[in-house]
Amino acid sequence: MLKNLFKTAYRNLSKNKFFTVLNVLGLALGMSLSLLFIALLSFLSRYDNFHPHKERIYRVITQVHDKVENPRFASAPVGLAYHLENNFSGIENVVRVHRSLYGDAVYGEKKIRLGGYFADPAFFEVFNFPLLKGDKTTALTNPNSIVISETEARKIFGEKEAIGEMIRMEGYGNFVVTGIIKDLPVNSHMQFGAIASFATIISDKGTSFLQREEGWRSFENSFVYLRILEGTDPENIQQGLNKVAKQQYAKQQIKTSFKLQALDDIVPGPQLYDSLGQTWDYLSLFLTGLITLVVLVPACSNYINLSISQSLERMREIGVRKVFGAQKEQIFLQFIVESTTIVLVALLLSGMIYEIIRTDFISQMVETSPIDLSPTWVTFLGFLSFAVLVGIIAGIVPALYFSRLSPVNALKGKEVKTSGRSLFRKVVLTTQFMLSLGFIMAVVIMLRQYQFSVNYDFGFDQANVLDVELQNVDPQIFKNEYGKVPSVKRISMSSHLLGIEPGPERQLQFLHQEDSIGAFSISVDEAFISNMKLKFLAGNDFTQDKAHNAKQIIVNQEFVKKLKLTEPSAAIGRWFVLPEGKAVRISGVLKSFHFADLKEEITPFFFEYNPDTFHFANLKLETSDVAGSITAMETLWKRIGGEGKFTAQLFSQEIKSAYDFYIMVMKLWGFLGLLAITVACLGLLGTVSFTIKKRYKEISIRKVMGASSESLVLLLSKDFFILMVIASAITIPVMYFMFTHLLATTQHYSIEIGFLEIFISVMIMMILGLATILSQTLKAANANPVEFLRAE
Repeated sequence: MLKNLFKTAYRNLSKNKFFTVLNVLGLALGMSLSLLFIALLSFLSRYDNFHPHKERIYRVITQVHDKVENPRFASAPVGLAYHLENNFSGIENVVRVHRSLYGDAVYGEKKIRLGGYFADPAFFEVFNFPLLKGDKTTALTNPNSIVISETEARKIFGEKEAIGEMIRMEGYGNFVVTGIIKDLPVNSHMQFGAIASFATIISDKGTSFLQREEGWRSFENSFVYLRILEGTDPENIQQGLNKVAKQQYAKQQIKTSFKLQALDDIVPGPQLYDSLGQTWDYLSLFLTGLITLVVLVPACSNYINLSISQSLERMREIGVRKVFGAQKEQIFLQFIVESTTIVLVALLLSGMIYEIIRTDFISQMVETSPIDLSPTWVTFLGFLSFAVLVGIIAGIVPALYFSRLSPVNALKGKEVKTSGRSLFRKVVLTTQFMLSLGFIMAVVIMLRQYQFSVNYDFGFDQANVLDVELQNVDPQIFKNEYGKVPSVKRISMSSHLLGIEPGPERQLQFLHQEDSIGAFSISVDEAFISNMKLKFLAGNDFTQDKAHNAKQIIVNQEFVKKLKLTEPSAAIGRWFVLPEGKAVRISGVLKSFHFADLKEEITPFFFEYNPDTFHFANLKLETSDVAGSITAMETLWKRIGGEGKFTAQLFSQEIKSAYDFYIMVMKLWGFLGLLAITVACLGLLGTVSFTIKKRYKEISIRKVMGASSESLVLLLSKDFFILMVIASAITIPVMYFMFTHLLATTQHYSIEIGFLEIFISVMIMMILGLATILSQTLKAANANPVEFLRAE
């Protein structure tokens, strides 16, 4: 029976090649994103599955009851670990993890950025992160011991044996390398380049910090993991945690509770603040799944619409089959088999689309989360199950429609009267136009926002400025050597990149007063301000006298406004005390400029002079051959930079790179828009084609009676044009208000959505929609009426 059903399905699909191709293309495009989502779910289901006894590993999370937001944190007070170790039974190991190991690792002439955690010695007992070299039981026992990954070891030591070597971490001191860890798998919620001993923190801060009172209120970056003994009921430990929370927060206004979170529930898991490593919360997954439905549902709707639209051509077939004894269930099953067959064919095409888009999807995720979407047998099984499910869902409506036809009505070619048929078609098409226009507007607005951002006047000169990372090269040596390069006009130094990194926010206390003012700061040399062509409103620049410069700061207009002074000159000579205790005097006031990116409003800011913090050299070039200059500079770097790699980029390019997230958003929404528009046009093409097919005799009679081709095109197109107008009327205000709010919250200095963005978006949709409609209506209007009236 099943064989006959597939054979009949093949014949019917072959006979209606045009509609079969439309359905396959539409469903393939609609399913492609869903396949990506299924692969993502398959990958997330494998998170942290490589740890032995993972079902016995838990993390303690914290719930704060503040009667407002009641936030939940992945972190927990470090003092809680003491209670778990000493006052609880049924616990095999307790591991404290502190996410504060981050900075430049220095080894000889090399300096690389290194990040990771401080952890207890039991870390390698609880978690399965194999050591390639070293003893996992003792690697994290002593203070200032560090275990680094094999990749980081190659970066720092090359082929040299790393065990026993000393590296210096800026801000932490010297560490002895006691182990080399195998590179972490991508399906680990922890991602780090190094693990240092927790004893390092204790030796630095003292054992008192483990139980100090403020540690129970402020526990950022502190995490507590445990592995329970086999047979232990986690509920017993949970009850103990409830008692600890009640004791510790009995006298606090804000109450806090602790909860065990199983390792399997971390990724995916609930949304938590201060998360460690990679996170995929349930809300993010839900929204991602919702996006896939935005494209899949219209594709399925197209299939339903086109299948029912062909009802007249299938009537007699159904009638004959019923006369010969076909049961209602058999007719129903026939259409389910047909829809499933089409979906399975579409699956092959969507699989090819999936292979194309998954690489780009992964590249977009590099900054946020390591991810592996390579298909496995579980993924393929998910794909197949999903395709069958879609086939059944898409085929149910046509199957119910045709299975309830009576043999008499079917043989007469009478359709089942359903008042909602026409309305359903119109709603489907209008919804698809709304989605298409919405995505088009999103891409156009993001493109305009990106252009606005990269072309914005930041208040300083960024043309022909090359920023070079100093790494561990002495700034004065760099100036002396690179000042001899013919293409270099001027050289200045800075701790951060202007317009990209705001630098640290610091509190400046008024001299001999308790009041203070908060301001961001960047350390620069005497050539920086003139190099960037910043404009003075009052006062003077730094001088060649280093001792004098160390006592001076140069502020912006906002700093003066914060002091409630009307004239910039009134701020000159005022004294402040920096957080480290150094007294400084305002020597100059600059016209406001964007020291941070455009996301932030311009706030009080000052330049100081501190050569110890210089990280970048800013080279003003006077040449058209920038590439040639960089090549010459790389050669020079090999002489003064040691083994460090020459890292340089044009300032203007760095400004553009700071807004690359708009490009990423445009690519994502552009792809979604392309899918939505293509699915909409395929559905529109099928609907218009079949509508015109049913009206060929009417069109022919009108032509014989003298109707022009133009009037016929208008007659056939106006209903669809009205649907596009309705879609535009609904979508435009929704997208306008949504993006007005979104841009205002995303970036302080943003575009105002105006007529141009709306007009361009509507015109793109109209051109695509009308081109689809006219491709069929022009053909029908110009057809020879004799061909369709011959039988009359």
